[in-house]
Amino acid sequence: MNWILFITSVVLLLTVIHDFFFTVISINGAGPISSKFSALISTLFLKMKSALKTRKVLKYSGVSVILALTIWWIRGLWLGFYLLILSDDLSVFTASTRIAADAFDKIYYSGYVLSTMGNGDFVPGSSRWQIVIAVFSFSGFIFITTAMTYLISVSSAVIYKRSFGLYISDMMAFDKEQDKINCIYENANILRTMVNRHNQNHLAYPVVHYFFSIDREASFSVGLWNLNELLAAIQNKSEYHTYKVIPLIRAIDGYLETIGQSFIPKAQDYATRSEMSIKNFREQQIDNLLKSDGWDKFKKEYK
Repeated sequence: MNWILFITSVVLLLTVIHDFFFTVISINGAGPISSKFSALISTLFLKMKSALKTRKVLKYSGVSVILALTIWWIRGLWLGFYLLILSDDLSVFTASTRIAADAFDKIYYSGYVLSTMGNGDFVPGSSRWQIVIAVFSFSGFIFITTAMTYLISVSSAVIYKRSFGLYISDMMAFDKEQDKINCIYENANILRTMVNRHNQNHLAYPVVHYFFSIDREASFSVGLWNLNELLAAIQNKSEYHTYKVIPLIRAIDGYLETIGQSFIPKAQDYATRSEMSIKNFREQQIDNLLKSDGWDKFKKEYK
């Protein structure tokens, strides 16, 4: 038994398993490695957007993040399992000749065990390894089914995010401010519910943040900025009824608090809440959100 390979494989497998399941089923954010991968890839796309001066490149950001995470999980699990069986020369035998499998054979064997193909070319070397192989075969099945469920859930959350952006854009179609505000009054409860749901989607599937909208009409961050402008007008003018939108404002503040934990710099990084009003704090956070979505030139770009 090669204990260095064995310990390395165990550490790698535990790292991959923790990162995968924390990201996919914890509903409390992404794993530490997945978070760093996602942020790095999205940053590269935002830089490409600035260099190429077009938002079209951003439509590949979310897909690239998902592919990168999937590759990391599969390769990490595969490599960890490969190193585990490589640590013992007698872990796997050729089925027909009963000769111990070499390092290249074990790469193939570890891959088809995890993919649950199991064509019988090789067999475990002992009863102990039979149990280990059975566990990894079952783990591969769990990984595939869980990953597929996660991808479907992420797709639904992304569609919801864009639908929400369009919903706000439709409310901004009125020419007069009074008409827009009346529309907000009538839809305040619906908007609050939608903000809360999107907030929970963010917690459950952080990768949603990296699916950028090419069209500003479907951009949630642009819609939220426009919505906040009207909410600020309601709060600043005595003729409007602020109490009608207080629950909606609280929901928006809750969402901004969530994304301020991981996705955008907090306004209090630059000034404490005591040095700025709650309204200015909210405006700063939404401005940070716009920048993280690539709307970072001038307000005229998204107004």
